[in-house]
Formats: sequence, C-alpha cells, structure tokens
Amino acid sequence: MRSTTIESVTRIARVLRLVAWAGAAACVAVTALAVLAPPDASSAVAATLSTDGLPHAWAAGIALAVAAASAGALAELARMLGRVEAGQPFSAAAIRHFRRFAGLLALAAALRVALPPLATLAAAWREGQHAVRLAFDGGDLLALLPAAVFFLVARLLDEAARLEDDSRSIV
Repeated sequence: MRSTTIESVTRIARVLRLVAWAGAAACVAVTALAVLAPPDASSAVAATLSTDGLPHAWAAGIALAVAAASAGALAELARMLGRVEAGQPFSAAAIRHFRRFAGLLALAAALRVALPPLATLAAAWREGQHAVRLAFDGGDLLALLPAAVFFLVARLLDEAARLEDDSRSIV
C-alpha cells in the first residue's frame, strides 16, 4: 500500500511539474506576444495587452514584470516538484524551491496590485492632473492570501525537516 501511494505521488508530481514548466513558458510567450504585437493585428493567434488608460510602454512594462515573476514562480514550483518526483519531498532543496515559489508568487501578486495604480499616479502627475481615480480588483488583492499561506507551509516544512533530522540523530 505504501509503495502505491509513493508511486501515485511521484506520478502526480511528474504531471504537475510538466504543467508548471508549460505554464511558465506560456506566461512568457503570451505576454511577449501581447506586448510586441501591433494593436490591430489580425492573425490566427492573438494576445491583447490591456493598458487601462496607461501609455502602451508603461502597460507593457507592468505586464512583463508580472509575467517574469509569475514564470519564475512556476519554474521554482517545477523544480520543487522535480525533487518530489525524485523521492526527496522534504529535502532542504525542495523546501528552498517551495519558499522561492511562494516569494515569487507573492511578488507577482503585489506587482499586479501595486504597479497599475502607481503608474496611473505617475502619469497623472506628469500631465499635471490633480485628481485621479484609482480602482482595485478584489481578485488581485485576494491573490496575496495564497502566497502568504504558501510561506506558512514552507515554514512548516522547514520545521518538519528539522524534527526529522533531530529524530535521526537520537536513534
């Protein structure tokens, strides 16, 4: 029964690792396509950059920053899943990759929340406007919660690894 569980976890980790790598690549590719494609491009595949009233260059910079952090997070998740697949789910390296995943995911969420309003304020200030209307999406703010939970899980994994090391040294 135990070996069946391990085989199942290994199989799931392998599939999720491949999905994470594909997601990281897609994140970068789609964002690059949206940033580089002309706004009126008509092709078989199209990606649109939503500027929300910002200059295209500013919106592109924000999109690229969020995509880079998101792709980095997915790459770290894939690396962590590779450790799980190799039978090292609680190794220091796996926990380190998971912590980096949580950090980059939090960074991506924070950039998505903070950069558009900051860019809007900067653009308004540059144009001499004294009143600006800012809007926040609750979904973007809510994305910060799982990142915080992942940090907690990383700390719990650190503690579990420490306890396992202690138990090995006693025996």
